[in-house]
Amino acid sequence: MALVSATAFGSLSILAKLAYAAGLGTYQLLAFRFVLAGAGMLVLAAVTRQNPARLPRRRVAALFAVGAFIYTGQALTYFTALRSLPASLCVLIVYVYPSLVVVAGWVFLRRRVSSWHGVALGASFVGLVLLVGGAELRLSWALLFAVAASVIYTAYIMVGERVMAGVPAVSANALIMSGAALSFCVLALAGGQLALPTTAGAWAAGLAIAVLPTMVAISFFMAALPRIGGARAALLSTLEPVITVLLAVALLGDRLSALQVVGGALVLIAVVVVQAAHLWSPRAALR
Repeated sequence: MALVSATAFGSLSILAKLAYAAGLGTYQLLAFRFVLAGAGMLVLAAVTRQNPARLPRRRVAALFAVGAFIYTGQALTYFTALRSLPASLCVLIVYVYPSLVVVAGWVFLRRRVSSWHGVALGASFVGLVLLVGGAELRLSWALLFAVAASVIYTAYIMVGERVMAGVPAVSANALIMSGAALSFCVLALAGGQLALPTTAGAWAAGLAIAVLPTMVAISFFMAALPRIGGARAALLSTLEPVITVLLAVALLGDRLSALQVVGGALVLIAVVVVQAAHLWSPRAALR
């Protein structure tokens, strides 16, 4: 189940590229994605008896705000970067976030930094330099947006770790996605993009991105948690960027230079080290 979840999550960047090729705008795509996913997660919450309405009002407001502001910022910067950057490069840059979580925990929460932390941080940041340097691109807004997506996702994890404490994962995710849905509907309306897809290809891409890397991926990950535990599930989820890179090469014709391959490998090694050594809270309830 964890591997199915990672594979589904890994399709996100590829489906976004296909949606853009089908003519969907960024705001339009994200509004469509989160409206459908939010509705689906609310249904799942009802089925699993994790009704968000039973939570304290302050907790409901906090979770909704996390989706409306922090998760919206992460999704917007990531999908904006995907408009210009190759999917394989974009996902590997963003996957520096586990190391950023370690740094944030040390700076803001005074968590101890061990030798394993040092190994992960060094590998991750050297890998990031190689990925960006090997792209042979000038500093661009797309690169800045990709890095920003990683930073904002780090903030999402740090805030979510506190806000979601003691909250059932399904109901929490339903509220977060509902908050993101509202924000993207407002942005789409302001940008003149609040409209349904108009072609069969756009409908297919929009539905696929709402179902596969959102509802299916989250549902399977949550189903895996009680069976194999959060640490092992999080470690298996390292397959996600590998799936993205393989799909990008096979379907989109992405190519990484030798320098970027080394950089990507270092980033993935860092993620494995961080996960295997239990150096940060797994994303069990944060996806």
